[in-house]
Amino acid sequence: MILILRSGKMKLSKNNKIYIIVKNIWMNKKHSTLLISFHYYLNLLNGYKLLALSLLLSLSSVNGQNSKNMDKENSEDLLYLKEKLEEIHLQDQTLRMLLPEVKEKFDRDSKEYQYYWSLINSQDSINETAVIEIIEEYGWLGKNTVGEKANQTLWLVIQHSKIDVQKKYIKLLKNSVEKKESEGWHLAFLKDRILMREGKKQTYGTQAKYDEEKKEFYIYPISDPDNVNKRREKIGLEPIEDYAKKNGYNLNR
Repeated sequence: MILILRSGKMKLSKNNKIYIIVKNIWMNKKHSTLLISFHYYLNLLNGYKLLALSLLLSLSSVNGQNSKNMDKENSEDLLYLKEKLEEIHLQDQTLRMLLPEVKEKFDRDSKEYQYYWSLINSQDSINETAVIEIIEEYGWLGKNTVGEKANQTLWLVIQHSKIDVQKKYIKLLKNSVEKKESEGWHLAFLKDRILMREGKKQTYGTQAKYDEEKKEFYIYPISDPDNVNKRREKIGLEPIEDYAKKNGYNLNR
């Protein structure tokens, strides 16, 4: 049984008092999902004080329904996941959106710049842990289930994760793209990132590296560059020339 609160969720063992009470109530019901609303419900279960506005208690059905097979009936569950992922989206992007100003003010080799990136890396680690927990519990949640922003969060966080994490979950993203539940360019960016980290040429030209000597970013080498725009067009990406110009990447090297 999983107990989901506004502030998070926790798993309950069969010996837990809340589990026993809810199970006894549920056994007298016809449905496998019971939604109980509490309003400042105090002194519950020998002094436990739960100041939650709402609790969603999701129980496995008699025929052994898997918890990953979420049903839209569990609207509170989906809403929690949507809000949580959108919050992580904000945490992933906010510091990165301020990077241009940081670059203007501090040199890349400065302690200030390095410290700023340490903040980004620290937040990335926190986000990675949270998103992996969600993926392991519910799978790669599609945009028709939690919305485009929440769905994009899964890709963003994995895109900023370690390569072993990226390689582990790219198949789930690929399946989601094939089902039209995730954008094809999500997969393109992740595939290129993995190839670059492995020292191989990328496929879609989404990745750039920094040249310390020339002090500029350049598009990482692409396999079959003559046809890269055809591949990009198929997944909804603009021509590589426009992409490089927009981001200030050197394409001609």
